[in-house]
Amino acid sequence: MKIIKDKGLKLKLIKYFVSHRWYPHMEAEIFSTEGLSSLNKRKAVTDIDALALIPSNFGEFSLLIGDCKTLKNQSPISRALWLNGLMNLTKAEKGIVLLTKEADNDHKLLASKLDISIFSDRDFDYYQHKTRVNNDDSMSALCDGENWDKYYDIQKRFSALIPAFNFIKNDFWNIEESPFKLRRTLSVIRDVRKELNPTHTSQIALVADLISLFSITFNYLIRKVFNQSLLFDTKENLSNELKLLIWGGSEQYQHFNLLYKAASSKGEEAEIALPEWDMFVQLIRQGLEIPYTTVHVPLIMKEVAFEYIDTTKSKQYNFAVTLAKETPQAAKLAIMITEYICKACKLPSEFEDIINTRIIKIQS
Repeated sequence: MKIIKDKGLKLKLIKYFVSHRWYPHMEAEIFSTEGLSSLNKRKAVTDIDALALIPSNFGEFSLLIGDCKTLKNQSPISRALWLNGLMNLTKAEKGIVLLTKEADNDHKLLASKLDISIFSDRDFDYYQHKTRVNNDDSMSALCDGENWDKYYDIQKRFSALIPAFNFIKNDFWNIEESPFKLRRTLSVIRDVRKELNPTHTSQIALVADLISLFSITFNYLIRKVFNQSLLFDTKENLSNELKLLIWGGSEQYQHFNLLYKAASSKGEEAEIALPEWDMFVQLIRQGLEIPYTTVHVPLIMKEVAFEYIDTTKSKQYNFAVTLAKETPQAAKLAIMITEYICKACKLPSEFEDIINTRIIKIQS
C-alpha cells in the first residue's frame, strides 16, 4: 500500500511532529464503532491523513489531527469545518489543514476560532522554522517516507499478520481512551504470536510498534492510578485497584469474573487477570515511580520499530539515541514494558533480546 496521495504534505506533518517529540501516525481510517456491519464488511466513513499525540508537562497526551489536501473542489474553510467535526468525534484538541495553495486570510481567521490552523505548503515551511524547539540534527527513521511505504506493505508478504496491521493503522485509533484499549492491544499481540518470526526484521518492527501502542495505553492507566491514589500501602491493594480499573469498575469486573470462573477448569478458585499479572503489577509500580515519564516511552518504541524496517539504512538513524539521552528513565521503562509484553504474549524470546539490546545500546 503506497502512501502516494498528498504524500509530500503528510510527510511534512510527520517531520514536524517528530521534531517536537510528538508521537506520529500516518493515515488512519475511521469507522462507526457502533455500526452493524461485521468487521470484515465494515467500510470507513472517513480518514485521518496524519495525527500526533502531544505529551504535556503533566504526563498526558492530547491529540492533534492533520488534514492534507490539494483543494481542487473545496475551499479552505470547508476543509476546516470538516476537520472540526472529526476533531469533535475523536476528542482532538488541535487541527492543522495543510494545502498546496494559498488560503484567504478570512478563512484562516475563521478556522482559528475552531482551534484549526490553515497553512499553504510554503507558509508551513516558515511556521516550522519559527516554532522549532529542538535544534539537533538527529536523523529519524520516522521521517523517512520510504519507511512508511515499506512498513504498510509488510502485510502483503505476511497475510497472517493483516489483523495486527489493521489494528496498528486503523483500529487502535477508533477505540476511545480506556482500559479496554490496553486489553485489546494485548489481545491483538497474543492472537498473532504464532505467526511472528524474529528472523524477519520487518516483524521486529511490527512487534516494537505494537509495544509502542501498548505503552500509550500504559500511560493512560498510570495516570488513572496516580491521580486516584498517590500511595498504595500494599501490593495487594494496588492489584485489586488495577483489576477494577482495567475491567471498567466493580460491577463490570464482577460480571467478567463470573464468566471467567464459569469457563475455567479451576471453577471458583479462578480469578480473571491480565497474563503475567504479578509482573504487570510490578510494572505499574515502576511506572508510578516516574508517572510523568511514561508519556515519552511510546515515541522511543516507535522510532526503534522503524529502524528495523530497512536495515540497510538503520546505521544512519540516531534519533532514538537522542530520545534516550533526553529521557533516560523512559528508555529504561521501555525495556521493562518490552519484557512484560514478550512474556505475557508468549512471543519468541528473540524478540525481547533483539529489541531490548537495541534500547540498551541507545542509552550507552
